[in-house]
Amino acid sequence: MEYVRKTLKSIFIDNADVPLEKYEVIISDNDSNQAIKVLTEEFKYPNLRYFYTNCEGFMNSYYVLTYAQGEFFKLHNSQTLFRKGSLSKIISEIKNNIENKTLIFYTNGLLGSRKSQTYSNFNDFMYNLSYWSSWSNGFNIWKSEFDKIDKNLKLNKLFPHTSLFLTQHQAKLFCINDNLLFDVQRIPKRGGHNKFEAFTIEYPSLLDECCKKGHISTKCKKHILFGIMVQFLPSLLFNKYIIRIETFDDTGFRNNLKKYYPSYAYWLVLISVLGVPFRLFCRKLKNKR
Repeated sequence: MEYVRKTLKSIFIDNADVPLEKYEVIISDNDSNQAIKVLTEEFKYPNLRYFYTNCEGFMNSYYVLTYAQGEFFKLHNSQTLFRKGSLSKIISEIKNNIENKTLIFYTNGLLGSRKSQTYSNFNDFMYNLSYWSSWSNGFNIWKSEFDKIDKNLKLNKLFPHTSLFLTQHQAKLFCINDNLLFDVQRIPKRGGHNKFEAFTIEYPSLLDECCKKGHISTKCKKHILFGIMVQFLPSLLFNKYIIRIETFDDTGFRNNLKKYYPSYAYWLVLISVLGVPFRLFCRKLKNKR
């Protein structure tokens, strides 16, 4: 509950300069205990709404969008804090893109550019966004576009937001905003599901389908999968087995790699673990600038 409390504080207190009528905050709680509901008594704001949602795990990312009433929907992880001034920046960007309905994705410095970049086609957008297109905290969609999505669309059980996101390939413009807007609260010994399977089977299956439909090129798909092999999966292994700060299940990892990745994938991932400390060091140096 403390993570959610701090996140709400970062919105309502740290960004109090933004008028309440400019945005709404929706809490969709799929915990049967509804423990965080008490926070609505602590944060008594007219634009804060709480819903109990009876659904499994990540499907909450879909249902919360169905409760929203604004023109622009943004998913936000409960442990992610808004930096001071970031809410007003986001709202300004939304206003500037109302007419053309630019598909915006927030990567919060994870790409290393610390700037916004616009693309005219979905393939280039996905190529540069890479596997971060799976990140729920970066997901945004315009209400008018959300309402157009086929109600029979099959949503991936681990990446329902990505299933929705990949329907937006026909947008007029695409934008990756890599500016630092958020701070992430680290959860000790984070785990619970098989995150390795998520990125060896589930997410790649979405990319594969997207490629078969012609929305991204084979080159783009391979580029994203390569990034997962040399960056994302090595980081997961490093966090689980070297510094032991995460406890995600990795059952079937080596065998699962065989479905969407090349035959050498397992060994490439293991070798790439050696480069993780260097990348972390470089990121820390960049964050201090």
